Amino acid sequence: MELKKKLMETTKRMIPKWMIKKLHVLYARYGLSEEQYRALILELTDGRTDTTKELTYAESQYLAGYITGANTTIKPVAERLIEKSLKWQRSAVLKRLQQIGVDTSSWDAVNAYLRSPRIAGKPLYEMDSEELSALIPKLESIKRKQNG
Repeated sequence: MELKKKLMETTKRMIPKWMIKKLHVLYARYGLSEEQYRALILELTDGRTDTTKELTYAESQYLAGYITGANTTIKPVAERLIEKSLKWQRSAVLKRLQQIGVDTSSWDAVNAYLRSPRIAGKPLYEMDSEELSALIPKLESIKRKQNG
């Protein structure tokens, strides 16, 4: 793991277009859903990004090698990463709710706030990764307006 971090730090060159195409071919070949490959990218970049375009060249090389070298275990690993990604996103939502002033020690208060149609329209535990990703910037905006 330490070697991976050094490699990522020393190679900041952005990913070329041909490598983006190669990764998308690999995602399809190994049957990864969009949510699964985004979770893999999120894990690889320690939460920095979930999109292929924002990977560095070194990260893209590592990801391609991981996918091709672990084709028998990629699906269970990806499912664990999706769950980890959801936990990270829920944590990010809770952090922002706390900064806004919502009592995050009470699930009733959290879910009541999130159920508002202008916020999310549903409780936290019913939101998927895409909904959580869309909610985080919305909460950031509310926080900025409050502090404004």
